[in-house]
Amino acid sequence: MAASPPDPSHPDLSTPAGQAAYRAELFKVARPLRLAGLTLTILGILFLFEAQGWHSVTERTFGLAGIVLIALGWSLMIVGIIKRTLYHKKKMREIEAGQPR
Repeated sequence: MAASPPDPSHPDLSTPAGQAAYRAELFKVARPLRLAGLTLTILGILFLFEAQGWHSVTERTFGLAGIVLIALGWSLMIVGIIKRTLYHKKKMREIEAGQPR
């Protein structure tokens, strides 16, 4: 009984080249979400540094904007991480289903 040819859409994880290809593929999943989240979080932290005293209206505005940006940034990063994890689980199920037992 001949083994079925490998599926080109699934990387061969038994080789270092296949592992590197899958790692690169996984790195690209939800990358814009994760980068946007990181950017918003850093921007929020900079706003909080600007609002050091919270004494004037401007400082309070910067402080509240910083808190909102940090919350949005973390939310985006968490959504990106969840999407990447779900993609990985789905891909592993597909690879498992395609392998003969």
